[in-house]
Order: sequence, then structure tokens, then C-alpha cells
Amino acid sequence: MKRVHRFYSDNLFLRATSVISTDVVREMCTIQKAAPLATMALGRAVTGAILMAAQLRDKQVVALHFRGNGPLGSIYAEASYEGECRGWCDHPEAAVPFKNGRIDVAAGLGIGLLNVIRSQPFEKAPHIGTVELATSEIGDDIAYYLHQSHQTPSVIALGAVLNTDGQVEVAGGVLIELMPGASDAIISELEASVRTAKPLAEMLSNGCNPIELLTNFVGTIPMNPSEHPFDIKYTCRCSLDRAERSINMLGRDEIKEIVSLGVASNVRCDFCGRSYSISLERLREMLTQFDVMN
Repeated sequence: MKRVHRFYSDNLFLRATSVISTDVVREMCTIQKAAPLATMALGRAVTGAILMAAQLRDKQVVALHFRGNGPLGSIYAEASYEGECRGWCDHPEAAVPFKNGRIDVAAGLGIGLLNVIRSQPFEKAPHIGTVELATSEIGDDIAYYLHQSHQTPSVIALGAVLNTDGQVEVAGGVLIELMPGASDAIISELEASVRTAKPLAEMLSNGCNPIELLTNFVGTIPMNPSEHPFDIKYTCRCSLDRAERSINMLGRDEIKEIVSLGVASNVRCDFCGRSYSISLERLREMLTQFDVMN
């Protein structure tokens, strides 16, 4: 299994995370039956969520909800400190013309908003921050959120390289954050390193590991490893109980109409593709519960 690699500079003015996320991105896009455009966008989004979550604490979760007016619709990616991640796209089959010979993620996502949802255990309601999409390229939008909402200037590079069949060949990313008090000297040094860095897609295609990905962007700035104790894995929290609750939220009239069809109701999880069958008998019990409550 793969893990996120965490780093910090000697003076603690920089902290960073780097990951090769190929396996989880490939699994997610297979479940979503994602075409190349959605594969690229989802790959960037879930990799970004994984990198952010690795800097949280036990049981904390970060979710990125990109809501654009492009053909992809909404893109959602979620990751926990423990390395569990998942994601979905409204229209995974969407396509747009190439731009300069490349998949145009920005055109696929369009203009809109990014909601960043941070959840902590025992917290009644999550914290939600919202910013406009800066470029709709995913990585730039996350960096814009971090700067606007947390006053944390960041460098983030996210990528997924596809094979000739449009499937994920390799995916990964790097997130570098400037901590409060960073000197002008270290800022200038980082900026100079970023300007001369090779494109992330090139590094991924060449089989570079997470440490090499980071070094590509920080240059000679000394960075110390800080082990992250969890493997990353595509995980879904769906269950029959959650499926029944989703049916229950439809309300009495909708459930009555489903019962009138005389067949079981099937609920499919958007995240993992698993289907749950709610029997006709159980639907009738739910309808009776509505009647008792009223």
C-alpha cells in the first residue's frame, strides 16, 4: 500500500506532503466509469484531499466540493487523516475539446465555487469555507482557498497521467505550505525552485517517488521526513442502514408511490457502486412508521 510522505524544513517555516496516489485514483475512476476528462479532474481532486488530510489530526476529515457550471457538474473528493478517501463526479462521461493537445479540466469544470468541509470527531457541525474557483484547474483552486481562508501561501501540483486507453497510468501530487513567520529569504528560495521545477506529469511519467517529487519543487531547501502512519485506501462508509435512511428522507408520498409499484427499491452508492435492495415489506414498514408518527 502507498502512504503520504510528510516533511518539514529545519526552521519549521515550510511543511509539505507528497504522495503517489495511483491505486486509489484508478479504483475510484473505475467505479465511476469515468471518461478521460473526469478521470483527470477526479484524480487531481482526491489527491489534493489526501495531501490536505495528512496534515490534520486523528479522525478528522476534509472534503472538497467543486461546483462548476461546466459539463462535469460537481466534483467531490474526501479524505481522512487515517488515509481513507473517496470521490464522485456528477457526469463522469462528460467530454470537452482538447486545449493545446491536452485534456481541458478547466473547461470541463467551468465557473463556480469550491466548498471545503472540515469535520472533527464530536463536532456537531463541520466547518465549511467557500471560495470562487480561481482557474478551475483543481490545484490552483485549492491553493487559492488555503491563501484566502487560512492565510497560508501554498504551492500545489496535482496530476494524473493516462494511458492510450484513457485509464490511469500514474497519479500523484505535492503540497507545500508556508508557515507564519517565513522569512523573505526562504520565500524567494522556494519561488526560484518552483520556477525551475519540471512539470509534475513529466516527473510522474518518469516513475519518480514522493521524495523526488518534493525535491523537484523545493530544490536544495533541507526538508526532514515526518512519517505518516496510515496507508491510503479507497473506502466507502455506505451500508444498508444508510440506504434505508436515504429512502426515508424522500418522505411519505414518495415512499407510497414506490410501494404502489409493487417491487423492491434499489439504492446505488455513488462512491463505491454497491447496490442495496430495500424489500417491498421493508418499504411498507417505513410507510407505516410515517403514519404512526402523524
